[in-house]
Amino acid sequence: MIIKKYIVDDMKEAFIRAKYELGSDAVLVDQRNIKQGAKLNPFKKKRIEVTFALEEDKNPILTENTVKSENKVIANSKKGIKLNMDSETAKDKLMHFCSLHDKNPEDLTFDEKKQFLEILLKDTNFNQKKELSKINILVGPTGVGKTTTIAKIAARESILNKNKVGLITIDTYRIGAVEQLRTYARILNIPFEVANDISEMDGKLKKLKDCDLILIDTLGMSPNDDKKLSEVSKFIDKCYLDYKTFLVISMTTDKLAIDNILNRYSALNYDSIIITKIDEVLDLSNLWYILNNSSKPIAYLCNGQDVPNDIREANIDTIFELSEGDLVL
Repeated sequence: MIIKKYIVDDMKEAFIRAKYELGSDAVLVDQRNIKQGAKLNPFKKKRIEVTFALEEDKNPILTENTVKSENKVIANSKKGIKLNMDSETAKDKLMHFCSLHDKNPEDLTFDEKKQFLEILLKDTNFNQKKELSKINILVGPTGVGKTTTIAKIAARESILNKNKVGLITIDTYRIGAVEQLRTYARILNIPFEVANDISEMDGKLKKLKDCDLILIDTLGMSPNDDKKLSEVSKFIDKCYLDYKTFLVISMTTDKLAIDNILNRYSALNYDSIIITKIDEVLDLSNLWYILNNSSKPIAYLCNGQDVPNDIREANIDTIFELSEGDLVL
């Protein structure tokens, strides 16, 4: 599946560009208003970020060479995410490690950098139990990438692990949310259900009872919205089978907001954390912050829009590969 994002002035421009690059079979899966450069110019015109999806074998424009070229650009864009030792403890440990090797941080070899990272993260709270439950619920604020993350997990489990996967969404608030997940389900050829209210949840779960696992997409909401938090909590309580709840947090979130999210979403008693949009930041300082300020394990790291490839199990090897060992004080 090919996912393309466009930042445009209006929807007409978006459809023209999508039709040219992806063809008439491209499907609109998401749209949202953005304001670029708002900090520099608060009066700057709002633009629209639009996402289209296409089954790969239907793409008329992206030839094999074009795809290889684009993949190379994407791969290059993901290089050099700095580890950023954003805590005094980490800095002290790094300086101690360097003194033992009689080197400056920038002179450490690739293997020495990885050795240091293993020392730094030896007690890190990564999720040791990688298996998913029968029911897996993703919760989190708006715009963190819950729906795309569900698509990645669904694709990995159905295509790579040969599991029978079912999807449910309770997000009937956001424009296009239902169709976005319906499109992913159609492309993956897996069952999809919409629960419009709590009374429908039992029936939807029973429809998917033969699935190996069920993924549930919830409405994005402000962590300060008590009403919606309570609503999602009631949906979760309807999951009578074995289930896990994952809190999705974007790496682009500032630390004050991260504190608020971790605190407020604790009311949902989530089991693990999924961190998204690692490809949109220059360093991993927010990752350290979450590791140091949450008692819950991190299960997955997401570093792009590619379904299903841009999701990795959270561990030391993944972090080192994402950063290419770029230690920064």
